Amino acid sequence: MTPTTIHQDSVPDTWYDLIESLYDLRPIKNRETYGQAMQVLRVLMRHRKRNRDQNDYLKTLCALIGDYEAKARRMPSSHDPLDNLRFLLEENEMTASDLGRLLGDRSLGTRLLSGERDLSKAHIKKLSDHFRVSPAAFI
Repeated sequence: MTPTTIHQDSVPDTWYDLIESLYDLRPIKNRETYGQAMQVLRVLMRHRKRNRDQNDYLKTLCALIGDYEAKARRMPSSHDPLDNLRFLLEENEMTASDLGRLLGDRSLGTRLLSGERDLSKAHIKKLSDHFRVSPAAFI
């Protein structure tokens, strides 16, 4: 059962079934799993009569969401595009090779992160679209 198919009246009753059916209570590391966790949270919050397992699951899920949100808000306040890029790569569990592939040249990621090469306008556009941040983060 995916979060989009659950309804208030079909919320599992036991801890095991909640983990098995909804969201496998693991640390949230990217926007996709954050979105899934938020969908489950909305359904559980609307469920009127929660039992002990459902409440415990809900509290744990809220803690995981809170941890992720606190981390996500920690984006560097510096105006260094390289620091911002490193932060976003770390948050999305991406390597220099992943960055290079995203930008069209596998070796480019390493050159950008080492400071050998600057971000072009095309790179900034791709990065801001991919990470869904303002292009200003890379300028």
